[in-house]
Amino acid sequence: MSVKSSNKISIITINYNNVYGLKLTAESVLNQTFSNFEYIIIDGDSNDGSKAYLQTITRDNFICISEPDSGIYNAMNKGIEKASGDYLLFLNSGDVLENDNVIETIQPYLEQDISVLSGNIIFNENSGKRLREHPNKMTFSYLVGNAISHPSTFIKKSLFVKYGNYSEEYKIVSDWAFFLKVLGLNNESYKKIPEVISIFDTKGVSTNSDNLKSIYAERQLVLKTFFPRIFNNDGDTLIFNHFIHQNKRFRMLKEIENYSFFRKVTTLKLKLILWFAKLFSKPSK
Repeated sequence: MSVKSSNKISIITINYNNVYGLKLTAESVLNQTFSNFEYIIIDGDSNDGSKAYLQTITRDNFICISEPDSGIYNAMNKGIEKASGDYLLFLNSGDVLENDNVIETIQPYLEQDISVLSGNIIFNENSGKRLREHPNKMTFSYLVGNAISHPSTFIKKSLFVKYGNYSEEYKIVSDWAFFLKVLGLNNESYKKIPEVISIFDTKGVSTNSDNLKSIYAERQLVLKTFFPRIFNNDGDTLIFNHFIHQNKRFRMLKEIENYSFFRKVTTLKLKLILWFAKLFSKPSK
């Protein structure tokens, strides 16, 4: 039985020529036990059968647009403009809600009047499933060096009214820039939801290794725009790149901890390094 709430949610899905992923996403949304939410699908004039599938969806509070767009954030902004919910969740084609009770489970958190609510997310990777948790307390270093996961984050729509929609100047990092703006520059409230919200499609643009250089370049441009007085030389760029790479190494070490074999190999290597260090540091007689 569905529970009614005054905090209506708008779930926004953008899609382009990914009918298989679109079906997975839509079904995970349409199967929710909680029904008091709005579902918006923005399709970029697909020609792979996506539009035909969209015509089969018949539910209340469903909005569908299929027309050409100029990119990911242009499509997301169309969804924002159509949304009437207090909170927005962006669940793009290929991403799915983790179970049928997700939207019902998170209702109490939406009553707390928090600007940004981030739950846990599962990355479905070739090596297996990886759980990613956001921090209990948001920090500047986390905002700069990481990314708040869109498919597991509920954002107050009023933030877009107050600070503007996603910048269409950037092709990959506008959501990162938005969170940096609202949480870092404007001190909006944040809270972690200790629940798994979604399973992330790792074949997306932002996780494609071929796009890493573009991501770094766009992030540096954002920092220069937000902090022109202090992020203004090659040294700042070097420090930023080093910080990002250090975060990647830290995440890699955390991944190693999940596998006993690699953990044992890493421990053995460290012991050997320490043994050689002690051996060569002994004073000669």
